[in-house]
Amino acid sequence: MKSLVLTINVFRDLLTLLLPDRSSAKDYKFAFIVHPRSYRDIERKFPFFRYVPEVFIDIVTKYLWPVTVSKISGLKSLRDGREIEGYVISILPTAHQMVENRNLALKRITQACILARKMGVKIVGLGGLTSSLSKGGLDLINVVGVNITTGHAYTSYNVTQNIFALVHYMNFDKKKICIGIVGAAGSIGSTCAKLLARDGFEDFLLVDLERKKSFFSQLTEEINTLNPRAKVDISHQIKDIKKCDIVIAATNAPEALIRSEDLKWGAIVVDDAQPSDVHPNVYERQDVLVIEAGVTSTPQIENNFNFGLKNRDDNFCCLAEVFILAANEWRDHYVINRASLSHVDQVSRLGERLNFRIGQFQNLKELVSNKKLLFVKKCINENGLST
Repeated sequence: MKSLVLTINVFRDLLTLLLPDRSSAKDYKFAFIVHPRSYRDIERKFPFFRYVPEVFIDIVTKYLWPVTVSKISGLKSLRDGREIEGYVISILPTAHQMVENRNLALKRITQACILARKMGVKIVGLGGLTSSLSKGGLDLINVVGVNITTGHAYTSYNVTQNIFALVHYMNFDKKKICIGIVGAAGSIGSTCAKLLARDGFEDFLLVDLERKKSFFSQLTEEINTLNPRAKVDISHQIKDIKKCDIVIAATNAPEALIRSEDLKWGAIVVDDAQPSDVHPNVYERQDVLVIEAGVTSTPQIENNFNFGLKNRDDNFCCLAEVFILAANEWRDHYVINRASLSHVDQVSRLGERLNFRIGQFQNLKELVSNKKLLFVKKCINENGLST
């Protein structure tokens, strides 16, 4: 029965793409665009793919149009209390397929936005690699006829809130912590650096590809303006994070970049990358703590889609940004390309009105127990901080 419903939805969405818009000026709807991180995500939603060769899956995911995979319920307008409809729309190419064929990726992302518009959606959030592969929405804003947000503002807020909570729990002196940011030239990595500098953190290692090094002079200047005591080092080598106490992972790479041997004893990794930047061998180390940074608790909202998170109220914070804007019936683009600190401050205030907060510490493997937190804290205390 489930497979039949999915099949019906696939052809219904094709018909929607082919027919004229059915939007209504009276209704406010929202959508969130996702993509499979790997074959496992495809098999989770389309179980029959478990029984076919991967070469067949590659063909289907390359040529199939975007599909509505769930309807979101429970979000209410802050203006009049009316429930606002939302949808999760998936393009089918995997992360690797999208990076290998960026033209295909942009074509499918554009189609997904047009599908949303024809369903009456007023604002679309970009999840996973759909933001970076559309230049932070710049390739879409004059093409798809619907408002766009990347989710980068609330994501940056959520990442740093996790770090503040960890620093408090571990009883760290934030002036003595070395913060490594992998993917620091990107919107989320750079915004996190500025938020942490503004809050008083002083020791940063910014890591990104060498071709992006021209961006670092401006970012370093902004960090030093926000905190004149800040010390900023630049690297293009992952191995240099070995000195960092806390590592933020925020790249758009389709594969894991951070391996066990790259991390110091008692390191904390705050992973915001989708797909994850953390190699499975990191989880084998008992002294290392990995936190999924992108989890927000969004009470009473049901996404009716299995994102692989651990609690019923959990959602990714890039999706939570769309919730916040939709609840306020936002009628313009929000974060395009890069988030500003004013975006972060505004969306975090709006999120508080919905009682959103950071989710329970978790990662791909487990909910993080107090026992695990205490053990890592003990490891850190025994080994000391880097500075």
